[in-house]
Amino acid sequence: MKRFLRSAVFALLALVTLTGAYAQKTSSSKSVSIQIVAVVPAVLRFSLDFSSDASANLTGYILDDGMVPDNVAYAPKDDLRFEIKTGAVVHLGNASLFSNVTSSYTVKVHSANGGALMALSGTEKTAIPYELYLGDTASTAEGGTFSFAAAGKSSKYSQPLSVALAFRDVPQSAASGSYSDRLMFSVSAN
Repeated sequence: MKRFLRSAVFALLALVTLTGAYAQKTSSSKSVSIQIVAVVPAVLRFSLDFSSDASANLTGYILDDGMVPDNVAYAPKDDLRFEIKTGAVVHLGNASLFSNVTSSYTVKVHSANGGALMALSGTEKTAIPYELYLGDTASTAEGGTFSFAAAGKSSKYSQPLSVALAFRDVPQSAASGSYSDRLMFSVSAN
């Protein structure tokens, strides 16, 4: 019985092979063209060397006469701490932008306090407005958001952009103490 099954399988394979050879001999060959299309998605990536989640807690302080910087209120270590003075420019760190988009896009930075540092204590909440710099471009907050227009491609090897705050004028009513704001960075195509 096993011998019969083996012989039948062998005969069936021989028949299929001969039929395939005959079909190839009698068929006419045709050329086939294949088109391969690759779609590269638009990529806009923005990262900060001073934040892992595209946000930053800012904590500035105004010193009281005779106060040394070590006596100011404690700020968590993920905050960026600096002294607030008229005319001061505070470098926060660098931003990197990767883009394969040839059209324009916008980097937006939302300020929790509308583009100002607010006093952490006291009954009178004094606001200290500031400008935000991205590279060489300065922006003032409009509706609580700083906007920076950009266009074109950039790679991971492109020059990083400096991120900084600039205080043009600190109000005379600003008392000594700590002031804070929270910034959230994003980028989107126009």
